[in-house]
Amino acid sequence: MSKPKKKKRATASDDTGSAKKRVSWFGAKRPVLGFVVLFAVFMAAFYGITFIPYIEQKLLPRYMEINASASVMILNVFGEGATARGTGVSSARYSVDIRHGCDAIEPSMLFLSAVLAFPAPFMTKLPGLLVGTLVLAIINLIRIVTLFYTGIYRPKWFDTMHEDVWQTAFILFSLTFWIVWALWATRPPAAVSDATPQTD
Repeated sequence: MSKPKKKKRATASDDTGSAKKRVSWFGAKRPVLGFVVLFAVFMAAFYGITFIPYIEQKLLPRYMEINASASVMILNVFGEGATARGTGVSSARYSVDIRHGCDAIEPSMLFLSAVLAFPAPFMTKLPGLLVGTLVLAIINLIRIVTLFYTGIYRPKWFDTMHEDVWQTAFILFSLTFWIVWALWATRPPAAVSDATPQTD
């Protein structure tokens, strides 16, 4: 009688062990798979939104005009005497036209999708969404200004700066900001001291 019991207990133990392995393996993989799927869904949704006629024809051009006006303000701090007309930025020395792709929309979508897809509470995501997109918008103004001066002083470098340097830099900025935010969002809670004040 004791022999079958031992065999039964060993079988139950093996089944439990294999079940734990399956659960732990699935639990380790699910967040990564979920993040990838949600990231793709959010990116597709953001791209879809940009093709809505009202957004594509009204809001995005208006946003590019705001970028042009803000860039002119920065240039005029340096005494450039620039003016904005629609999406164009011009001075007596050079002019550029801000078009789709020069508005930091795609890097911002990349960053927003990564933050939204990350498994964290929404109130933890909110600071990252606001600060990250604001910083990327400011960096985009810096890009426009540097490209403007590149056109003045090194016109042969303009295409390289515009297509290779800044586009790559924006992707790296987006990924870096997301990594910094993710580290902040998953930081361990502050240790609470167990020491109690002593009273006389």
